[in-house]
Amino acid sequence: MVKALFLLLVIGFVSFTPQVFAQESETQELFQEANEHFVNGKYKEAIQIYNNILEIAPNNISTLKMKGVALSNLAQDENLIDYHTDSLEQFYTIIQHNPNDVLALTGLGVGFGYLGEYHESKQYFEKALELEPDSVVIKNYLEFVDKVLQKYPYTPTEKLMPVIIKPAVIPDWVRNNAGWWSDDLISDDEFVSGIQFLIENGIMEVDMPTSSSLSSDSIPDWVRNNAGWWSDDLISDDEFVSGIYFMIQNGIIVIHIEKIIQDIESDIEQDFSQFEKYLRDVSKNVADEKRYIEYPNPSFDVIKKFLRDYIKWNFSEEAASAAGSFPNPTYEIVNGTYVIHYKIFVNEQPSGLPLDHVSTFNNSLKFWEQEEFSVNEQPAFVEFSYTNLKSEANVWVTWVVRDLGEGWVLGHANLGKGVVEVALGDYECDGSFQLYDVEIVEKIMTHELGHSVGLGHSSDQSNIMYQALKPKYAYCLFS
Repeated sequence: MVKALFLLLVIGFVSFTPQVFAQESETQELFQEANEHFVNGKYKEAIQIYNNILEIAPNNISTLKMKGVALSNLAQDENLIDYHTDSLEQFYTIIQHNPNDVLALTGLGVGFGYLGEYHESKQYFEKALELEPDSVVIKNYLEFVDKVLQKYPYTPTEKLMPVIIKPAVIPDWVRNNAGWWSDDLISDDEFVSGIQFLIENGIMEVDMPTSSSLSSDSIPDWVRNNAGWWSDDLISDDEFVSGIYFMIQNGIIVIHIEKIIQDIESDIEQDFSQFEKYLRDVSKNVADEKRYIEYPNPSFDVIKKFLRDYIKWNFSEEAASAAGSFPNPTYEIVNGTYVIHYKIFVNEQPSGLPLDHVSTFNNSLKFWEQEEFSVNEQPAFVEFSYTNLKSEANVWVTWVVRDLGEGWVLGHANLGKGVVEVALGDYECDGSFQLYDVEIVEKIMTHELGHSVGLGHSSDQSNIMYQALKPKYAYCLFS
């Protein structure tokens, strides 16, 4: 009887659908059509549609993100540096408008990693990790960059003017103003001066109405309450800014900054032009120096090598012929306790893996060796030992990167003895093959070994034998 560990499928693209498209059904349909091409690996078709959307909404963040990742994937598919630079431009446009966008920061780190500009890459990963300190993906990328810099020191590409990640920090005095205004301790004009500062410095962006007037009587109570709560850290920056946006859009307060907006746009254009020049310099240096480059996301390389040597890791045919002849585990009774001995043959890892799953496999074995079972109403324990002979092994273990079946199955195991297969990644994130994080692979392996020692599925979600698991990826940007 074959048991399988199933993945609960979660597609994240819905969350990227731009709100601005809510009333633009045609554009929304274009976005969904482009995403369908994306998940099927048809990146050029997706990019063309993203371009059409960006002609209508040039700085739409959702579309820029999808296009940036699509270009990065296309660059890996076709091994063309130009696609990486194009991807970097999309992500940089995002942080010009939102310097704390974690996906864009990580995308910039990945892109510069593919260009071999590792010092620049590290800058973006460190910033992203500050914002999302528990991210497995960002930690993996940062660890990669540190290792490469130790192995291959190089001279970073010089910048005429530093390309700086601009902070989007709301000063304390603006927060204090909000609290005082909420308590009627300062005037509306003094409060508005703080809002004007946010807009002038690009921390808050709004489309200005053609005409409006300031009237404290017309300011809704909820806006004033929001200001007080925000001052006391009871609501987020986004919730506070949404109230300010409401007042400006509805003409309740007036911000006279037409010239300032023009200056901001000019600064953004100049900054982007500077970034483009820097990218050209990086590309030229990489070519002139014949710089050695290790790619930050090894997933693509692993799947290519795996498919090239498919027979080496695929046990399907061999397991089918051996299914009826796996020897049963042996046992002995020691002081009234059953000790069941399993011999395990472990296949080697696919080449190019950056993560060591062999060592974590030992953790999976120890997990079950510490568990107590019951045989004939007597306590029982299992013990594992390795063998290099498949013929004497009760269990064969292998890591695979192929599709294990419908339902996004993460592993297979025969009940009691036989073959254990554990997936190392899938195609359900970023629209390309992505490796799982080492912790997830260990959980899958432990689960499948549980089947090998005779356990079925559990309905307890906290139990390792629960049948569903949402995987975490090692390098996926959308993770």
